[in-house]
Amino acid sequence: MLSLLLVAIADAASPASSAAKAPAAAPSTKYSVQEACKHTAGHYELCVATLSSGSKTADTAPGLARVAILAAQQNASETAAFLSSIYDDSNLENKTAELQQCLEDCGERYEAAVEQLTDATTAVDTGAYSESEALVAASQAEVKLCQRGCQAVPDHRNVLTTRNREVDQLCSIALAITKLR
Repeated sequence: MLSLLLVAIADAASPASSAAKAPAAAPSTKYSVQEACKHTAGHYELCVATLSSGSKTADTAPGLARVAILAAQQNASETAAFLSSIYDDSNLENKTAELQQCLEDCGERYEAAVEQLTDATTAVDTGAYSESEALVAASQAEVKLCQRGCQAVPDHRNVLTTRNREVDQLCSIALAITKLR
């Protein structure tokens, strides 16, 4: 009896057993870019432009979700680089300590968002769609926190508003497409 219990415990701990418990890739419904983008609540044009430019062969929900997540990740990465450049720019007029703190905080938030979007792509690739949704939502929250945190800075002058809005919209698109399955 004890030996059976030990075998069961060893089997449950083995990598092969863990792999068997990983989410299986379910058959995916095929979608055209236009069909998928109809599910993006107000971001149809941006969705079509984004997915059309990066989805030459993607025609399933996971494939389109991957393209959407990568677009959000690229944009967030570019915004992180932009933040780094203006944070270090000594020529930015009226750069107060509050504005510097805003830029530093947003830089950290965008670094976290890029990492989460990278992980979201991996999650889609492995069929962990719920995990991918959670990671995209978390990265979108980082962007919104950046925007909220900088709005209180009097000399913010909407330095990041346009960039934050675009990343937020790309995350919304990625989230909607990931939910299609």
